[in-house]
Order: sequence, then C-alpha cells, then structure tokens
Amino acid sequence: AALASALGAAGIFLFARRFAPAPVALLAGAAYAADPLVWQYSEIAYPYTVLGLGSLVVAWAAYRARGRGAGAAIVASVAFGIAAGFRQDLLILLAPLWLWSLRPLGIRGAIRPALALGAACLLWLIPTVILSDGVEAYANALLGQAAYVGQTYSIVGQGVPALVANVAMTIWAAGWGLLLAAPLAVAGVALLGRRAARALLDSDAGFFLVWCVPPLLIYVGLHIGDWGYVLSALPGLYIVAAHALGSLARARGRVVIGAGWAGLVAAPALLFAASGAPFSASEIAAHDRGLQTRFAYVRDHFTAERTLILTREDFLLVRYYLPDYHARQHDPDPYVRTSRRMRAGHVDQVVVFTPGLAPEQAADVRHVACAAGVELVYLDVAPGTVLEFRGERYAVASPAP
Repeated sequence: AALASALGAAGIFLFARRFAPAPVALLAGAAYAADPLVWQYSEIAYPYTVLGLGSLVVAWAAYRARGRGAGAAIVASVAFGIAAGFRQDLLILLAPLWLWSLRPLGIRGAIRPALALGAACLLWLIPTVILSDGVEAYANALLGQAAYVGQTYSIVGQGVPALVANVAMTIWAAGWGLLLAAPLAVAGVALLGRRAARALLDSDAGFFLVWCVPPLLIYVGLHIGDWGYVLSALPGLYIVAAHALGSLARARGRVVIGAGWAGLVAAPALLFAASGAPFSASEIAAHDRGLQTRFAYVRDHFTAERTLILTREDFLLVRYYLPDYHARQHDPDPYVRTSRRMRAGHVDQVVVFTPGLAPEQAADVRHVACAAGVELVYLDVAPGTVLEFRGERYAVASPAP
C-alpha cells in the first residue's frame, strides 16, 4: 500500500506535466500524497492505493494509445488486463475508458486489442481459478458475491435508501480525498472542455470525464463498500486540478504556487499528522491501540475452548490474532431489518468484539474496561444458547434446552 501510494504520486507528477507546468505537476503529486484519505490508506493493509495506481497506469496507457494505431491499443489493452489482476473491479470501472481509447479504430480494428485484453486477463484468471478449486467453485463464488451486492446495496435492489446512502458516502469520501483541490478539479474540466463542446469525447475533457465519472456513478448506483474506493478517480481529478492551477499560475506564478503548497500540501499533511480528524494518524493509532488492548484482554480473561467471539467487520482480524478462539460474524443488512438466529455452541461466554453491535437489553451484557477509553462487552450464557439479531441489535433468544 505504501509503495503504491508513492508510485501513484510520482505517476501523477509525470502525467500532469502533459497538462500543466512541471512545478504545478510536482505540486499535484505532493498534494495527492499528503491528502489524509490517501495517506491513511498508504499506512494500513488495505488495497485501495493499489486501485489508485492501477487506475492511473491504465488511464495513462489509454490516453497514449488513442489515435496511434492497433499496436499502441494492444499495449494499452495488455496493461489493462494485467492491472485487473491486482484489482478486478478495474475491468468494470475503466471499461468506458478502454472503449474510448479504441474508438478511432472502429469495430474491426478493436478486435485484436480486445483479444489482447482477454489474453492478459488469462495470466491471472487461470491460476486464480485453479487455486479456487476449479471453474465451478470460482464462478459460484463470483456470481454469488455479485448477486449479494446487487440485492443488498444497489439502488436496483434497495431503491432510494441505497441511493441516498451511496451518494452520501461517495461525496464524503471524494471530499476528503480532494479537500481544497475539489474546486480546482471542477474548474480544470471546465477549462479543458471550453473549446471542445462539439466534440467532447475527442477532447482531453472527454478523456477525464470517461476516466473519473463512471467509477463514481458505479459507486452511487451499485455499492461503495469503503471510502478508499474513490481512489480509482482521485488521480485523474488531481491531474485536472493541476491543469486549472497551471492556468492560474500563468498570471501570478509564485503567489499561486506558494498558496498551492500551503493549501494543498501543508494543510492536509497537518490534518493527517497533527489532528484527530477522520483519516488521521491519531485515528490509525487509536484503532490499533484499541485492537491490541482488546486482544490482550480476551487472551488473559477468556478460555479459547469455552468462548465465542461475535464480530462484524473485524471478523478476519479476530481470526488472525485469536486463531484458537471460536469466532462468528454477524453482518446485518443495511436496509432490511430481518431477524436472524445463531446458536452459540458449547460455550460459557460470548464476547461481543465489535463496538457497533448493541444489546437489546443492557442487563444482558457485562462491560469491562480494557484500558482508558477501550471497552469490551461480553455475555455469560449457557451452552447451546441461541442469539437473535435484529439489524445491529442482539439478544439471547433462548437458553439451552
């Protein structure tokens, strides 16, 4: 993640020089690296800075390939296919951009690049299928996940509530991902498209729109599971912002560059390093400290054989750091409050590891302070107890027979 964010910042600098002077391009790369959202995801074991780097590489290849013949289109298609091996969602998010790069070739001219894309995808698809116990198991897992996401989170499956939630999360994430660069990105698209109103798709403005807008629309219409997803669009938006800043710098160069370093680099870096704002260093430290404290408390006070750990989004963390304990996951549907039941098994205690899960009745649970500001909740239960869930709330449905 750290390496991908560094390469992403360098790539933004190199690509932005096509649209802005070198000092402004350097500023854009530094602003991307210093943004709290980007910086946070470069510090934790999440794949979204890799998504951002993959988006940048594919966009650069597509931009270079358009109008340069079948050979360049084949190279760009191979790059697209290989990048998808690291983040398969790039195949969906950047499909419009890939088609944009092939548009001058026509349908017949696009056949060889399409075959090259398919061959590049086979480089990772074949071993992935083999390691997933074969075609049937892999296809069932993939289709099952797609169906679950569509039914649970998309506007087709859940209507207006999903639309509102997806729009809010996408705007929140993009706002933190850009900060003061947001108005510059809008201005940059307007400047690029001002002379290309009649042939928008053939212009640089069309390129950035096809690159950055489809991912955001997919997140709004289908699902945005994490703030980091917007890194697929942020590199392009920072490059567009560099174009707008470059236009301003032509009139008052030193003043604009100085203000850019202060507002787009220094201020976001201070937000990350010295504040308690979202996506800050202190947020990461508090999260890690809380996990470490709760893991240590569970090891010291609960026996692995007689304890069930109830989790939500931290299920894999518990499996990794507490491998000897029984762990179950309850991931409630966000819009449908259906009732679910879970048998606790032959255990004496249920530790509720995820703070977001709340008891139906406070009397059912016990609270312990693992450290200052770090709390753990657990229930004393009889073996065979059944837990009932309604959304994020849980209760003991019945004791053992």
